[in-house]
Amino acid sequence: MTASQAGTLLEPSARSTTAATAAEADAARAFDPGARSASSFFALRFGQHDSPRDDAGIVPVPLRRLGGGRSWPIWSGSEAAVRGAAAAGGGALSTPDHVVLHRSVALGGGADVGAVAREVYRDLLTRARGLGYPHPVRIWNFVPDINRGAGDAETYVLFNAGRKAAFDLLGFAPARYPAATGVGSAPGSPLTVIVAASRAEPTPIENPRQTSAYLYPRRYGPRSPAFARAMLLPDRDGATLFVSGTASIVGHESQHRGIEAQLAETLTNIAQLLDCAAAKFPGLRPGARRHWQVYLRDPADLAVVEREVRSGLGDGAAVSFLQADICRRELLVEIEGVCEFGRHAPAPGA
Repeated sequence: MTASQAGTLLEPSARSTTAATAAEADAARAFDPGARSASSFFALRFGQHDSPRDDAGIVPVPLRRLGGGRSWPIWSGSEAAVRGAAAAGGGALSTPDHVVLHRSVALGGGADVGAVAREVYRDLLTRARGLGYPHPVRIWNFVPDINRGAGDAETYVLFNAGRKAAFDLLGFAPARYPAATGVGSAPGSPLTVIVAASRAEPTPIENPRQTSAYLYPRRYGPRSPAFARAMLLPDRDGATLFVSGTASIVGHESQHRGIEAQLAETLTNIAQLLDCAAAKFPGLRPGARRHWQVYLRDPADLAVVEREVRSGLGDGAAVSFLQADICRRELLVEIEGVCEFGRHAPAPGA
């Protein structure tokens, strides 16, 4: 891997906070205009809250936070050089190395979800490219009522058609698809899309246990989901691995019916992605800083999932738990993550 001079795009040192009030206090301090950390870049703020109108670095996401953990997962890097105002429905901010753009669009009754997704993707990716950040690295999609409808008329299937159409329109080949998460928010909430892009070119990581999402068969819709299983972005200190939303899927088939078995399969898939990234770039080693976001369809599953996640993904990792519908009706849990990779120290005398 060619060394890059890009700064990192990763949250501050991982700290698992069990008291929600402490997490909120940390987040509030980090995003107080008078006390903003030099490393803070942007945050996904979960819950029924309004973001400050003049701060594009706080993106409100209409998902319910469960239990403890961070309420505002903070993604960091260089201090934002350009900080666009958070206009109604969107915003933008950038550093010399990265840009984040986001839009939220209300979907009225009868709205064409595919057409809206196509327009939002085309807008955000075109703007990122025009600003000099041609490489989408990570995209978050919060899709209202994601499981509504059936067959080709299901909301998620329509969303996928619009997303794929935008990538095709802009000339993105599957090898350039970013890591992504697509989960469901409540009916009546806006379609929210957040794009993080870079000047440095990332490397896609696929999971040999799973069919690449963009190669799914026709049974999942006329247009396959357009994302990579993970994306490794080089930076000055090593790299950051962005793990896409990962669920209990082997090949292209959903596995298991119970939450415990689905969670175990999901953790196996994540471990496989981490191993693949390390094997593809042997000069890198997994670092200590990791943040995981766990999406649960049923909040009643929190107790068992929290225990297994903290043991399976490392007690030192920062973990957030959120209530969200998963893209397939039969799936109960999905996990995404951001993981630090550092460079191996040279051997003595080398």
